[in-house]
Amino acid sequence: MAELYQQFLGTTPGMVVELVDDSASPFLVRSEDGFTFLVSGDDFRNYYRKVKETTPRRWKPFVTDAERGLVESAKMARVMDLVHSFEGFVGDFDKARSWVRDALGAMTSGHRQDWEAVRRSLAERGWDSAAVPEAELERLAKLPADLRSLLLEETPAVVPFTGLMAGPNGDEAPPVRPRRASAEASAEPAGAPAKKKAAKPRLGGMKNVDLSIDGDLLTIKVDLSLDFGPSKSGKTTIVASSQGNKTVPGREEKIGLNVYKQEAKKPSKGRRSEFKNVVMAVDGDALTVKVDLSKEFGASKSGQTTIIASTEGNQLVFGREEKIGLNVYRKNE
Repeated sequence: MAELYQQFLGTTPGMVVELVDDSASPFLVRSEDGFTFLVSGDDFRNYYRKVKETTPRRWKPFVTDAERGLVESAKMARVMDLVHSFEGFVGDFDKARSWVRDALGAMTSGHRQDWEAVRRSLAERGWDSAAVPEAELERLAKLPADLRSLLLEETPAVVPFTGLMAGPNGDEAPPVRPRRASAEASAEPAGAPAKKKAAKPRLGGMKNVDLSIDGDLLTIKVDLSLDFGPSKSGKTTIVASSQGNKTVPGREEKIGLNVYKQEAKKPSKGRRSEFKNVVMAVDGDALTVKVDLSKEFGASKSGQTTIIASTEGNQLVFGREEKIGLNVYRKNE
């Protein structure tokens, strides 16, 4: 009897398919109405579950419909973005997640709030909310009911950083709350899962990106041992990001940087240390990238910018499995 699988990622309960051939990626599957199509092996393993089985454990923090085990990625992205927006006021992601839940618990949905009473309630729970502007409290109070109910629950988005990491044999890895490596790590029992370092935003809202300038030499440093959890698509794990295109401090050039991990059946390692005016060096988990800002490579295709440096797409980090995408440019007058 053919095994049936159901997609659990989407805004409605996913289609049920029969797995026809999984001997090689992409897999051949057949829908209930007889339509056959191909799904990449990674996508099938990540986003389909056997009918009547529960959603894989690694996805539990992102479940938006507990009854059906449904993961609505767009809705969860809004939840994650909202929690991240409070990190600067109360600390890291874990603290922001707990603070948001307690703040919502102290509010009355849809009504004008007594903000002083809300702050007193938070203080009773051990929170100092003095740094949080009233406008941010109002934004929380006006959340739609569906997002509000998710944030009031105990589990959604509570373990965001390692929930999608796979174990050594492709099995689901147990969730591990992020923290920085310390002497405590040596006290872990043998065979315990390695714990990730806690990730924190850096300069100008960037994540895990340190910039320094010496004359025309731009140096970028990234700690490859950090991660910031899954991207909005859920297909990659964010290691570092400039969070869009940002101006290089004290310069007119702009930089766009993303470093991420992507699971692959046959992982390969980067063999090139140089691209277009991009020179990489890796020492342990420390990635250093150097760019000469005095160089130019002509106008971009749009003609609106001048190219200074580029990896020309996403490339493997030298000697590593992570991927990097870097562009440095100058706007034309």
